[in-house]
Amino acid sequence: MDFELPGEDHPQRRAVRAWFEANPEPSGRDLAAAGYVVPHWPRPWGLAAEPELQLIIDEEMKRAGVVPPRNPVAINNCAQSLLTHGTEAQRQRLLPPALSGEELWCMLFSEPSGGSDLGALRTVARRAGDHYVVKGHKIWTSLAHKAKVGVLVARTQPDLPKHQGLSEFLIDMDSPGLTVRPIIDMSGDENEYNEVFLDDVRVPADRLLGKEGEGWALSMTQLQTERVALSKPGAIWGSGPSARELVEGLSEIGALSDGALRDEAADIYIEGEILRLLALRALSDRMNARTPGPEGAISKMLAAPHGQRVVDLAKRAQGARGLIAGEQPFPSQLGGKGTFEDWDYAFWFSPAVTLGVGTQEILKNVVAERVLGLPRDADPTARVPWSQSRKAG
Repeated sequence: MDFELPGEDHPQRRAVRAWFEANPEPSGRDLAAAGYVVPHWPRPWGLAAEPELQLIIDEEMKRAGVVPPRNPVAINNCAQSLLTHGTEAQRQRLLPPALSGEELWCMLFSEPSGGSDLGALRTVARRAGDHYVVKGHKIWTSLAHKAKVGVLVARTQPDLPKHQGLSEFLIDMDSPGLTVRPIIDMSGDENEYNEVFLDDVRVPADRLLGKEGEGWALSMTQLQTERVALSKPGAIWGSGPSARELVEGLSEIGALSDGALRDEAADIYIEGEILRLLALRALSDRMNARTPGPEGAISKMLAAPHGQRVVDLAKRAQGARGLIAGEQPFPSQLGGKGTFEDWDYAFWFSPAVTLGVGTQEILKNVVAERVLGLPRDADPTARVPWSQSRKAG
């Protein structure tokens, strides 16, 4: 794979740079209308861009100091499902504000009783005329306290086996009967996670994504897409400090004079470069319309502990000073409070990265079963109707 991008005089680069020069402070809506938020998507939402053009756009956006809309659930994970499974009305209503960042999305997947077994979820959506009535409880939902749209997985056919009776909905998070409760973590910053209670929430039938019973397949594709998106070189969910920035910072404070620390930093730097190349490969696959597969689990399985090692070494290099809140390790790399670019926040958040979006154990199971062909874990509830397995339990 050739990683050399076109030079300064290439027509594509000149065109993108000219746009940013003509629009020095573009809004999220401007970027979305230009196709720069999801350039690999087909028109009119993107530019049907090949990998080279998307990387050029990323570079030129950074050069112009422009930050794209941050709406990870929509842009990285779930909104792509509307392109192939959504109706035209759903696309027209939901995609423009999602891509512009005006309406944040969240994923209503995990439940308190299911642990990592998404197929065991108990939230039920019962059809009642032109609505579904939803009752259930979700937990560990990122951004639920800010989201306008929730991607909900619920059980619509309880008499089918647990993986076959699920459906997916796009619900309004201000719906009557929906309550969001924050989960406060040890970082001391604003909460990231929430639990969500759905007490007879009425969801219009036209907010069903795809068909009844397709929820499991949709969810698996979305999770694999998310795992790929979160496997970039950044330490936290693919964002924030990278191994390159770690090495630059350690050099800045003179920490690389310690031979043992220098060797550890070199190992982490190599890991980061491997993840960067895997991310480019995943980008190429996405540009060429290849469906995400188990490689997303492999990338995330490598990226999560790597990110923990990046921030851990940064804080250890500070010595006792690293125990003081607000003491950033590298003076030239000060980030905004409460963001993953902030080394302190990234360090306190880092224990979560080997749990969220699939625990390390779940990812190892995926790799063992789907890549190495090892036997699946025994699950006596997988083939019996969910309603019967609940009675037996």
